[in-house]
Amino acid sequence: MKLKRINRTKGELNLPLVYFLVTGTCTLLIYVFYLVKQIPRIPCMFKTLTGYPCPTCGATRVARCFFQLDIGSAFLWNPLLFLGGIVFAAWVFYGFYMLFSGKKVQVILTEKESCLLRWGIMILFFLNWIYLASAGV
Repeated sequence: MKLKRINRTKGELNLPLVYFLVTGTCTLLIYVFYLVKQIPRIPCMFKTLTGYPCPTCGATRVARCFFQLDIGSAFLWNPLLFLGGIVFAAWVFYGFYMLFSGKKVQVILTEKESCLLRWGIMILFFLNWIYLASAGV
């Protein structure tokens, strides 16, 4: 794997910050509606049909625990979503780096590295799903 710092082109969209603004706004709106009890609890259709948790089961509880600063519980509800949140936060910080430095980092992976990365993500996804089913989420 190689990392290469390059200049951003003028007018190039800063995707990390765009996603941050969109998800942040939506999250705050959902949280406000949740606080005033305007959002009904919608059951998971996958779990209703199969009896097993879906791979994202616990996402609402992870978010609620984050808002309450209960990091340990957030991790236990869904470890993969918890780690995904950390990766997303790092990506947002990268977006601010791009904004203030005018540079971006290009990640160059070999074919073998990108294959290992894809398989690693699929294995983590599957292991997380097994954890959720065994934990009874």
